[in-house]
Amino acid sequence: MKHLVFLCLTFSLFGLSGFLNAQEKGDSLVPATVLRPVPEKYGDEKRQFQGIPSMTIAPNGRLWATWYTGGITEGDENIVLLATSGDSGKTWTKPILAIDIPGPVRAYDPSMWTDPEGNVRLFWAQSFHHWDGRAGVWCITTNSGDQENAVWSKPQRLCDGILMNKPIADSKNRWLLPVAIWNHDVVHPDKTIPVGSSVIVSEDKGKTWNLLGNTVVPKKEASCDENMVVERKDGSLFMWIRTRYGIGESNSFDNGKTWSEPARCGIPHTASRFFIRRLQSGNLLLVKHGGILQQTKRSHLTAMLSDDDGRTWKGGLMLDERNGVSYPDGDQTKDGTIFVIYDFDRTGAKEILMARFTEEDVLAEKIVAPNSELRILVNKATGVSPSQKSQTLDFNPNNDGKPFQSGDSPKLELKDAEQGEFKTGVKLFTNRDYTLHQYPKELNGKTFVRTTMEGVTVTVRSSGILYVLTPLPNRNKDNVTETLLKSGFEKVALPETQLFDTIVGNIVTLYQKEVQEGERIKLGKWSVIVY
Repeated sequence: MKHLVFLCLTFSLFGLSGFLNAQEKGDSLVPATVLRPVPEKYGDEKRQFQGIPSMTIAPNGRLWATWYTGGITEGDENIVLLATSGDSGKTWTKPILAIDIPGPVRAYDPSMWTDPEGNVRLFWAQSFHHWDGRAGVWCITTNSGDQENAVWSKPQRLCDGILMNKPIADSKNRWLLPVAIWNHDVVHPDKTIPVGSSVIVSEDKGKTWNLLGNTVVPKKEASCDENMVVERKDGSLFMWIRTRYGIGESNSFDNGKTWSEPARCGIPHTASRFFIRRLQSGNLLLVKHGGILQQTKRSHLTAMLSDDDGRTWKGGLMLDERNGVSYPDGDQTKDGTIFVIYDFDRTGAKEILMARFTEEDVLAEKIVAPNSELRILVNKATGVSPSQKSQTLDFNPNNDGKPFQSGDSPKLELKDAEQGEFKTGVKLFTNRDYTLHQYPKELNGKTFVRTTMEGVTVTVRSSGILYVLTPLPNRNKDNVTETLLKSGFEKVALPETQLFDTIVGNIVTLYQKEVQEGERIKLGKWSVIVY
């Protein structure tokens, strides 16, 4: 039965009618609209947010780059864009194609791959709202990727989940897709859909796809998976997985059918995507934040090499040391030149950047090859976003709120969360690097709940005053204001504060409630509980 979920079928034959509400069936399983040319509303000067790129290289060396954008952050308005370069990245077209879906469905987490047959493939995920417990991997393909005006196939749904990173073709001529279904509180009613990091296989050059094997990072350690598969020289497979603690590793010694329980791989890393890939030389390329034994925030993107299947690493070419660089992906031309794409400052600079370098550069830990170059601009959006206006905005005094109420702190039972001292500089979320910048002085000395930005669940074990910080609806559509008010929380008559960063979406208002023993508080994206 597990293979049936991942057969390559159109949405109308997918057999999910008993599991989805009517709106979701009518939207998230509908093929996206491929827009060409790109509508003016998605032009560079209009876009307010962009990032999460991928790239591939066609057989003749033409570069293709994709990323997602739309709206002001991750959400229903997200679309996927595609651009190309015919001169090794010196110049790039404006986006020439957009992937869009009507209704409250996002197109996101695109990935590109040139398969062994020379076809260029563009993958993306579709989800009803931010996350519907299932998502789905979609693909368009071209056999004319050598040309700027390539002709693309109609969208095809391959399987459930998200393909964040590149497939591989292994020594057995199988194509392996690393696909993830997030181990979050939001789960799909179809219990046959395997949560976690899966490998989807095609043994007929992409005509059909089936579930090969799966492993699961425990929920308290899970962080979007973003798994990648590598075949060792002895034919065994390993999968590296994004986790809250950094990089998890799972191994398979039976051609991918069974996988070990994920464990720390021994390389520290922030909770963010990294990139690992087999090069033509046989060496492995790893691009991560910081040196091989160093953990940084989303900064210091560094490339290094391994000639022993990842047991040891050499070199260390710094691609970009700035804060706000993230999500590397890459490919290699026939002459051995390596290209790595990444994003910088998704709501500020809104840049998609690329590095062009060689293995010689990596080992020298500096640019030595004549054609190598760093920080090549692929695309820059210039739309004026609310985030760029935050410094000129007036903070709402919240005069319509209630007086701040002090009292005993409740005792809480935490689910997939931890507590910490609420003070400037602390990390606020387990799956983001945001640190506390500003908060109402009335919360001095309090404790807060640290969990994922996507949500939190707590159970009250003794009564007391509970506080929640979240943006007002006009600040950020990712807020829990309505949930709080329906649960009996009241807005506090204290001015808004800039909780972290400098963008308007992170300006928050304080809510309070005297909670009682046995009460269960479940909040979505995003909020911070203080007590």
